[in-house]
Order: sequence, then C-alpha cells, then structure tokens
Amino acid sequence: MSDYTEAIRSLPRWHPHPLVNSAISRVKTERWLITAVSDECECDSDDCRPPDCSFAYTTGLVMHSLPELAVYGLNARTSGRVLDELGDLLHGYQWSAIVAQGIELSLRALQAPVRLIELVDKSDLLITNELFPNSAALQVVWSDEHGRYPWMDDYALLPDDQQVKGVMPLGRQQPGGPHDIIHARGPNRAHRRQAHRRRK
Repeated sequence: MSDYTEAIRSLPRWHPHPLVNSAISRVKTERWLITAVSDECECDSDDCRPPDCSFAYTTGLVMHSLPELAVYGLNARTSGRVLDELGDLLHGYQWSAIVAQGIELSLRALQAPVRLIELVDKSDLLITNELFPNSAALQVVWSDEHGRYPWMDDYALLPDDQQVKGVMPLGRQQPGGPHDIIHARGPNRAHRRQAHRRRK
C-alpha cells in the first residue's frame, strides 16, 4: 500500500464545519486543494472581513510527501495557478535542496521569479491545520519588478503587499552562482538525441 493510499485512509470521514467537510471530499478525489482568501467573498456575508494581504494555500500536498505551500499578495486566480504549477513541479525535484540553496524558480503562471522559504506562521492555513496539523509548509515568495525579494536592500514593495511569514534567508544562499529551475515543456533527452541523429 502506498503512502498516498495510507494518507487518504487517515483522513477523517466527516467534519462538523461544512468548509472542512467539503475539503475532505475534494482532497480524496483531487490531488490537492487550493484555498484562496482575498477581498473577493463568495458567501456575501456581513461577517466576512477581507485580509490585510490576500493569500492562498494548499491542502493535501503532504499526502504526496511534499510540504504544503502558501503565497501572499497575489490575486486568487494567480495564486491558484502558482500553487498548482509548483505542486506539479515539486514532484520532480528535491524541495529541501531548493529551499536550502535558495534556488530561484521561473513559472508560467507568474511573470516574476519566486523562491521558497520555510513557513513558520501557519495560522492562516486553517483547513490544512485542521486536516494535517503537523505538516511542513513553505511560503512562495515572489520578487518585485527589479528581481529583488523582501529580504534584499531596495525591495520596491510595501510589507503588506506581500507578507512574509517564513524564515528569510541570511546572506547569499546560492553557492557557485544562481541555480534556476524553469518549469517549461520542451524536448526531453530522447528527443534531443533523436534530433541530433537526424542532423548527422
């Protein structure tokens, strides 16, 4: 039996809160769930208050032996695309090395490079905390228009434009120069070999 199958079986069958109950069903049928919290309210309740900074997070990546992800400061649609793309990307790479080495990632969903940092304040991840309270989590941090991150000098955005709830890196993290991972489809090794043979 796989870890994923065990993780599915360990989920509760029911939860008293309708939102969490719905999340349980969706996590069982989909690979993972993305929850976006912004000033775009779907319930039209007077009790709803927009957050100081929009954010989104995943629930269920931990069932794939990956940390959960959160991103702050993007609109709901862009956040969803970023987290989905990163969820797919992390299946093919060692996430701990990406974090430890401060590797910059280029995504199709966002025109700015991103870095992953350890998320310390997980209080916003309500559904994830309910279903997977001990899961590791990473924050997706995007750069400003000059390629600078919040921990760098001359960062152009205000603190509430992108809240940082994780551990910011100290100094340079990329030994030997930058390492970029670009998530793009292209010819794989077999295609390159085949094309090379045709040229001969």
